[in-house]
Amino acid sequence: MPPRHPVTDATRVLNAETVTQSPVTDTQAATGGGSSAAKGPRINTLMLYDSGDAGISEFSPILARAYYPKAKLVGIDSLAALAAALSKYSEIDTLIINVHSSPGSLLIDYASASLSQVRDALAKTGVIVKSKIVFEGCQIMQDPIETCRMVEKICGPKTQVVGYTYYSITNKFEIDFTTFDDPVEIQSFYNGFTLDYMIPGLPSAKESVGKVVVHGRRWFRDQYDETLPENGNFLHIESLESLKRYTIGNADEALRAEADFAGPVTPGAIVTVTNVSAVAKAHQKATATAEP
Repeated sequence: MPPRHPVTDATRVLNAETVTQSPVTDTQAATGGGSSAAKGPRINTLMLYDSGDAGISEFSPILARAYYPKAKLVGIDSLAALAAALSKYSEIDTLIINVHSSPGSLLIDYASASLSQVRDALAKTGVIVKSKIVFEGCQIMQDPIETCRMVEKICGPKTQVVGYTYYSITNKFEIDFTTFDDPVEIQSFYNGFTLDYMIPGLPSAKESVGKVVVHGRRWFRDQYDETLPENGNFLHIESLESLKRYTIGNADEALRAEADFAGPVTPGAIVTVTNVSAVAKAHQKATATAEP
């Protein structure tokens, strides 16, 4: 066994007390990333992460190694930077956005942007996401309708939008292999190594020789709390696997989910929208139906 593999607590992903109070300082955010990307290259998997947040910057490569091993990682620190990164491409198959978030909105480098700002900035990029947009931040799918309105203009007809209703909390740990030169010995350790809420994607034994491997854990909670699960504060906690699966395919389902997620007890869920256009227009449909 390596001489140490300490678990180090990391700052949680979202501090609601600070991020919701911060106005947008980037006055060019709504102009998007520049010219249309209609003739730009295509890319299979792109992960954009908040480079202005140390915790997200450090954990994004771990997250990518676990779930998106072929993703290109690009740091962004503003809405304009996000739009500029997207504008380089005409088509993206899978887009992962790992930034601060709250229900139905993004918070990049602790700055909040309005729905119209984000929607306009994305629309002007000219990019189309063909398969899936995954939001890895906190609580964004507590408001699936506003989330879909935000990204509708960059979605294709079959694009899915995925995100969570709970706070996403991460922490890193290290495994020190600096004195190990035998991959077989490292693999023997890996075979018996596990931690609660540990994500997959440890590097291979060969890649770990002589290195300090940085890996991570992740869990989901209904309330803000940085306490490690093993310290037992009895708050509700879920793993990625234990989150409920919600699929929203039309306006009626979106309105029901919106009501479910409004409380008083919000279910811990990973939400997948399969018809972005219909969900984005759910409030319009409800208003039209209610008219005499």
